Amino acid sequence: MFAKGSFISRFINKYWVTNQYVPLRVVDELKLDLKRPIIYVLAQNCANDLLRLQASCLQAGLADPYQSIDVNGERISAIVFIDDWYLFSSRAGQAKNSAQDAPYLRQYEQLLRLHQQDPDLDIQLVPITLYWGRHPGKQNKKSWLNSVDKAHLGALHKSLIVLKNGKDHFIRFNPPISMAALCQREKSAPHFADKLARVAMRYFAQQKRTSVGPRLANRDAMINAILENKNMRRVIQQTALLEQCSEAKVAAQCRLYLKEISAHFSYTWLRLFRGILSTFWNHIYHGIEVHHAQNVRDACQSGAEIIYMPCHRSHMDYLLLSYILFEQGLVPPHVAAGVNLNFFPAGAIFRRSGAFFIRRSFKGQPLYGEVFKSYFAMLFKQGYPIEFFTEGGRSRTGRLLPAKKGLLAIALQTYVNQPKRNVCIVPVYIGYDHIMEVNTYNKELLGARKRTESLLQIIKSIKNLSNFGRVFVNFGEPINLKQCLDESVPNWQRSGLTTAQLTGQVAHVADRVMVAINAAAAVNGLPLCALLLLANKTLSVPKAVFLHYISVHQHLLMLFKKENKQITHVMGSANHIYQQALALGKFSEQGGLVTCSRSEAAMLSYYRNNIVHLFALSSLLCHCIIFLQKQGKWINAMTIADAGKNVIHLLQNEYFLDKRQPWSEIVEKGLIQLQGIGVVALKGDDYQIEDDKLLRLLANHLQETFLRYQQCLRQLLSLSSNWQKVDADDVALSCQERLQGISFEPFDKKSVAPFLQTLQKCYPKFINQQQAQALMDFFSANAGDGQSTNWHHYGLVK
Repeated sequence: MFAKGSFISRFINKYWVTNQYVPLRVVDELKLDLKRPIIYVLAQNCANDLLRLQASCLQAGLADPYQSIDVNGERISAIVFIDDWYLFSSRAGQAKNSAQDAPYLRQYEQLLRLHQQDPDLDIQLVPITLYWGRHPGKQNKKSWLNSVDKAHLGALHKSLIVLKNGKDHFIRFNPPISMAALCQREKSAPHFADKLARVAMRYFAQQKRTSVGPRLANRDAMINAILENKNMRRVIQQTALLEQCSEAKVAAQCRLYLKEISAHFSYTWLRLFRGILSTFWNHIYHGIEVHHAQNVRDACQSGAEIIYMPCHRSHMDYLLLSYILFEQGLVPPHVAAGVNLNFFPAGAIFRRSGAFFIRRSFKGQPLYGEVFKSYFAMLFKQGYPIEFFTEGGRSRTGRLLPAKKGLLAIALQTYVNQPKRNVCIVPVYIGYDHIMEVNTYNKELLGARKRTESLLQIIKSIKNLSNFGRVFVNFGEPINLKQCLDESVPNWQRSGLTTAQLTGQVAHVADRVMVAINAAAAVNGLPLCALLLLANKTLSVPKAVFLHYISVHQHLLMLFKKENKQITHVMGSANHIYQQALALGKFSEQGGLVTCSRSEAAMLSYYRNNIVHLFALSSLLCHCIIFLQKQGKWINAMTIADAGKNVIHLLQNEYFLDKRQPWSEIVEKGLIQLQGIGVVALKGDDYQIEDDKLLRLLANHLQETFLRYQQCLRQLLSLSSNWQKVDADDVALSCQERLQGISFEPFDKKSVAPFLQTLQKCYPKFINQQQAQALMDFFSANAGDGQSTNWHHYGLVK
């Protein structure tokens, strides 16, 4: 019999408890079939749990759990419990020993019998986990009012916990389990019931770990444990001998380093900060869209320890990702933050939220480096999720920057030392409609000195926080470290990794992470409009044509999504997308023209660069077609592949495109996509241009990139004939000067470095004049075209 609850418990649940559940789009994200029966599996028959489940189900568009289900003429309960209801205390563990002790054995037997009678029946079992408070507790301490510490509770005890944690309640719907699949494997009813009960209990225990996390360590105790560690003691002894001082003095210095580095995580502060951030986000943003969080929940459910590696666009990233993870029912991570953020009061706030601070460089500080590695290893050992920004600093250009491999190397070495652990890296793409630092980024790229972060700077920034549009957080496909190493070095667990192999694996994993981040890009309105506006060299497009281009690019994105499910893109009509972007005030509409100034174009280039990598291959293919057309050559898959073969590596390294697919296959799939949007048509073995204006627009998505490549090549040939003498700073500065007034996109040496590194690999003896000229001819194939466009071509302008 269900625990219905008293009038008081219903009143408390209605007016005191704050309802929160994940995923928000339960039916879509868990792929539930509403035409098939759904049965909810809970740990305990508890009135407070059932009332909150009922409210969440109705809000999510699911069947009421209190209503029984009609299956082939039989009425069955919509809920299965592992443990029954008790007033004062639960006889904990009734279902642990045998199915005979399970309170709802008859339900399991009934489900098995119904499936045996009807082979077409397939009931969906949906495990439900409920948390009244997610405080993991502190090490060596227990709280009577902390439900995380208790597996089975009496009704009166549970009521007190509800009163304490009503504003911190959380429900998680988990992926459905097919009853038909279970019944095919299990033919005996008692055995089936026993196994189902045991599996459910293990499942709920695992859920607790993934949603709550390990107990919080006492900061001072953790510091002492690190200092007493065998490896750390050896480092202290060696340093004392080297510097000819006492071990106590070295240990004291290590303690100071650890206090500078270590987080001071506080769940109470996290809850308070969550409330402040909720108000803050709602004030400055119109919404936060989260996609593919189920990927992370599934990885956690497999028992994996998680390392989050997001792209880094703004200081907002530090706060945003921890907030999102907590809202998604996941354990907030310990976050590696630059020591420049350790200023009053931000440092204390970040530290209490899980941040640990790291210096920009360990050079000349070997003791500091060893202390940091020991602290990092301790976080791993205790099972805390960790987050660090693989680019090191924030991207000033909007492009993903080459990975800084220091922290990744420490993480990989720590894993190799503890290979039995199950560790997954989760790449994260973060996109914004508006970033408060963009103006500052442009000034810094043009030579202004980077300002040190301070309280005054924060106050000035907060005054201007408004109309920031939306935020997009996409979780990429998790990368399992064991699988990744097994693929590259099959016998690594037996033979170990040499220093060279470890270095190679760090580079390999870093590249996979960067590719996965870009593969999970979110295409929202402003970056899409920036991409289209900047692809026109006059920075002015009739509105009707602009809307047409938005529709075409939406179609192209849908074609991309068939190959890459991680991409998300803005939906709705072209005009709706346009109006959303226009409202942000980054460009304007004048006399029926969509336009922007050159200064606005420089800022728009940042947002364009967030997504241009998605269109890089299509743009390259269009550029190849224009190049072949100018050369008077046949345009077919073979000639297109040949024209782009020397350029594809440059783009793959700069834009972190997947290198696993052969170039010939990329060409074949890309041409099918171009046919799909009407750019070209296949006539026999050759391609015929169907829409020359659209062809050139797509080619122009890489115009700034190719301009930069041209100037880099010219500068290289004038500066040196030896790679050893090439300085990325000199090349970048010279290119900036040459492109002033021609290109509106500011860039720095970080933008030039991938190009130079790829050239070094392709032309190890330095690029000669003939090779450079061939590339420059290709890069300039679309130059000078489209300065004025005949918009009547589309029949959209009178």
